[in-house]
Amino acid sequence: MHKRIYLVLILPFFLTSCSYFIDNFLEDSPHVVSLKGKDLSLVFSHNVNGETHPCGCRHFPLGGLPQVAGAISKIEKDHPVIYVDTGDTLFASTKIPKNLEKSKTYNAKELMKGLNKVGLKYWVPGDQDFSKGPEFINNLAKEAGVTILLANQIKPKDPNKKPFLEGQDFVIFENGPHRIFMVGLLHPNVLPSSYKALFETPDEALVRIKKELKSKGYKEDSPFHRLVVLSHSGIGLDEQLAKTHKDIDWIVGAHTMSFFRFPQEEGNTKIVQTLSRNHYLGHITFNFNGDKTKDTYEIIEIRDELKDELKPNPHLSFIDAHKEALSKIQKEEQMEMVNKNLGTIRYATSNSCLDCHDSQGKFWQGTSHALAYQTLIKAKEQNNLACVKCHSLGLNEERGFSRVQDILEFDKSRKWDNTTPEKLREEYWVELQEAFGAHKKIRDLSPKKRRHLATIWKKHDQKMKVNRNFANVQCLNCHEKHFNHPFDNYDPQPSRAQRVAKMKDKCLTCHDPDQSPEWYHKQDNGLPGAVNQDYLKEQFKKMSCPLQDPEE
Repeated sequence: MHKRIYLVLILPFFLTSCSYFIDNFLEDSPHVVSLKGKDLSLVFSHNVNGETHPCGCRHFPLGGLPQVAGAISKIEKDHPVIYVDTGDTLFASTKIPKNLEKSKTYNAKELMKGLNKVGLKYWVPGDQDFSKGPEFINNLAKEAGVTILLANQIKPKDPNKKPFLEGQDFVIFENGPHRIFMVGLLHPNVLPSSYKALFETPDEALVRIKKELKSKGYKEDSPFHRLVVLSHSGIGLDEQLAKTHKDIDWIVGAHTMSFFRFPQEEGNTKIVQTLSRNHYLGHITFNFNGDKTKDTYEIIEIRDELKDELKPNPHLSFIDAHKEALSKIQKEEQMEMVNKNLGTIRYATSNSCLDCHDSQGKFWQGTSHALAYQTLIKAKEQNNLACVKCHSLGLNEERGFSRVQDILEFDKSRKWDNTTPEKLREEYWVELQEAFGAHKKIRDLSPKKRRHLATIWKKHDQKMKVNRNFANVQCLNCHEKHFNHPFDNYDPQPSRAQRVAKMKDKCLTCHDPDQSPEWYHKQDNGLPGAVNQDYLKEQFKKMSCPLQDPEE
């Protein structure tokens, strides 16, 4: 007897968005799934790197769980969707800094939960997912209802002992004469040394698994059978696997974060990857009206407007709640960090520069740099250190600050107040937002309006007795000045050309291909390539302060 399975589990609001899928997707056993409908879509992501939503400072944001949900909902109107992920999903690296472990762990759990609500069914963990060990991976998959698909684990000799990671080697999708045999593989070469011995090579495992698949009806010469490998190995190793196993139809890869607008073909094998952080989804359509030569592939760019394909979109409230809870954890986490900058000569912040550099100060106040931290506040990312770095001065630098709590340095006289430092900070930000009032995005404001808000901010610092405020992109984000300035004496003095070259390099540390793709030449595959020097020159000129002395 067939049992219905819900890729997006039991929450009422998901039933309306996935009604077509539910009516056309039936589970015969954990390894065999019967399908109805003329086509099947395999949607895939990889290298999500822990991102649940865009950071909020890009001109045209890409990615985000609500947007992915909208993209999948749009496809589901026509035919069933299988959503898979090929690893490096939970974390951005193989090691989690101890002082960030709480927030990164919470974020990973919420991300997997959110991906499952979006529709994620099968997952091949990658090397970065092992940051907290296999038990964490197992528990996370179970809690989220996601199936680990991994065929090349070395099985325990004791049949009563559970495997290293609990899941399946493969899954088979059936629709009439059509069969899709999907296998998960993780190459041990990409893993930390402590885990390598627990895995066979994909080549060895595939030889064994294909024998089992053949016992279940797989025919490599059938025009209606597809062998699909979900691989976390990297493009080079995927190419080798395709050369050895010429009957593989598709390799959905990961690890190297390659990007193929069109499949890379190795014999009859099509290899695909889609970059990172859900900014793009890969979409393979298996055509059940013809043979497998009619199958197609496309890249879906996850633009912000895709969230409107699903109305109401419950993932929007999920992200709002997630951001609020995560921000609280980040704040508590940073409170436990030790400020190591006591006794160090700190950076001079913008207020000290404006006293002498009046014309430059007025120009800077009219730019979006002067209010950059406000962008994070509006996006509720003000405690996210990954975002704060490009919206402040001196994060993780000896002369700057290492936690958001220290972004403000109050005058010592504040000790006379009957309040705690934490309460004082809260009052500072609440009163600042009240003084600002409602306003549009910082980039959409006129220079006059930005200058008005920057002046309010400066007066607020004076009122609250702030000696240093490291928030916003300031003078020393671009300029290099000795801590004894204006009494320093460089010998020899760097030329203006040398100073400009250094400042342009600093621009590109934050305006990277991911956050500012418009700063880069577009390649044939649509992705940013080399820096567009003309555009960089234009933006540099637009943001350059007026000179007091033409000879400077």
